[in-house]
Amino acid sequence: MKTRIVLASLWAATSVFADGIWLSPTNSLNYLGQQTDFGGGTMDNPYYGDFDYIFSHLVPTNTIVHLGPGTFWTKGVNGINANEFEIPAGVTVEGDGEAFTTIRRATNFAGYVQKNVDVLISGSSNVTVRDLTIDCNAFDFYSRNWSNSIGGIDLTGSGETIEHVTEINGLGFRYAPEGFQLSVGGYGQGGNKVIGCTVSNFLGTYGDGVAPTGDCVVEGNQVYFPQQPAGVPWRPLFGINVVASSKGSTVTGNHVDGGGDGFHNDTGGDTNLVIANNVFENVCEGVALTGDQYPYASVIISHNLMLQQTNYTTFHDQMFMILIATTQAGQTNQNIAVDGNIISYYKDVPFTSDGSQGAIFTYNGTNGGPNQLNKNLSIVNNQIDARMPVSFAGNISNLYASGNVPLNGTNFATANGNPGLTNVIGSQARSQQ
Repeated sequence: MKTRIVLASLWAATSVFADGIWLSPTNSLNYLGQQTDFGGGTMDNPYYGDFDYIFSHLVPTNTIVHLGPGTFWTKGVNGINANEFEIPAGVTVEGDGEAFTTIRRATNFAGYVQKNVDVLISGSSNVTVRDLTIDCNAFDFYSRNWSNSIGGIDLTGSGETIEHVTEINGLGFRYAPEGFQLSVGGYGQGGNKVIGCTVSNFLGTYGDGVAPTGDCVVEGNQVYFPQQPAGVPWRPLFGINVVASSKGSTVTGNHVDGGGDGFHNDTGGDTNLVIANNVFENVCEGVALTGDQYPYASVIISHNLMLQQTNYTTFHDQMFMILIATTQAGQTNQNIAVDGNIISYYKDVPFTSDGSQGAIFTYNGTNGGPNQLNKNLSIVNNQIDARMPVSFAGNISNLYASGNVPLNGTNFATANGNPGLTNVIGSQARSQQ
C-alpha cells in the first residue's frame, strides 16, 4: 500500500507539470536570500519568491522552466560553493523573449562578497537556456576595480544549447580570471550549440563573448566589444574562442565588432574546424590560431570579411588578420585552408605597419623548441589589401597559393623581409601559382 501511494503521488506531480514549471518574477528582489517559495508552479499559479531557492529545491531534471516577463534577481553562482544552485540535467530555461524576460545579478543581499560569479551555471548535460536576457550587472565590481570575472552562462556538459540569449554588462580584467560570457562544453564534450545570441557592453579588458570547449556549433551570434584604445597594448578580448574541437566545430554567420580577436584559440588546439561566412570588423586580429599547447589540423577559414582596427598611433603588439602559429617543440599544424576571404582595413583607413601588423602571418614560436612545422597550407582566392603585409616565416612544407587578388595596389606587401604571397621561395613553397 505504501508503494502505491508513492507511485500515485509521483504520477500526480508529473501530470501537474507535464508541460513544465512556471515562475513569476513577482517581488523577486525582495525575496532574494529568504529561502521562500509561493504558488503552485503552474501557468495559472506560478511559483514566485526566492529565485535561487526555487531552482535549488523545486526544479526536477528533464523539465521546462517557463520564466514569465519581468526581472528575476539572483545572487549568481560561484561554481565552487556546493550550497549554490545549478541548473539540473535536461532542464530547459525558457523566457518570454530577450526583450521581456531578464535574469539579473543582484548586489545588495545579505552575505554579499567579492568573488568570481556566473549568473547561470550547470555541470550537467542537455541543458538549454533560451529566449531571455542575462544581465551580469558588473558595474559594482568595475567601479571598485575588483579584479574578478562576472560571466553570463556556463554550461560544462554535452548537448548544451544557448539560443536567442542577450548577455550584457559582463566583466573580466587582465590578468585576472577571464570573463567568459557565454561558455559551453568541456574537454571531450560535444553536441553543444550557441545560436542567435548577442553579447554587448562588456566592462573589462579580458574576456570572451562565445567560449565553447569541445565540439560546438556557433552560428548567427553577435559580439560587440569596446574598441581597442589607440596606442594601448593589445587587449585579450575574444569574440569567439573555440578550444579543443576534435570531431568538428563550425563557426558560421557570426558578427564580431571591436576587441582584440574576432576568432581566437590559445590553449587546446583545434581539429576539424570550419570558420566561414563571418564578419570580424574593427578588430586587431581576425582569426588567431596561436595555440600554446596543441596544434591545429583540418581547419577551413573561408569567405570571411575581416577588417583591421586602424586607430593605432603607436604599435605595441603583433596584429595580423590571420595568424597560424606553432609554439611547442615537435608541433605540426597541418591541412589548413584559407579560401575566399576579404581582408582589409576598417572603414578603409590604412596605417603604416612597422612589420608586425598586416593581413596573414604564419610562423614558428621562438621559445617553443625545435622541429616546429606548418604543413599543407592552402591560401587561395582571397582578396587582400595590398597595403597590408603578408609574411611567411619558420618551417613550412607544401604551401599552395593561387588566385589571390591585391586590393588597393598591384602587389602584396611583405613584412620584415620574409617571403610573401607573390615571392615564396625555396623549401617554403612546394606548389605555388
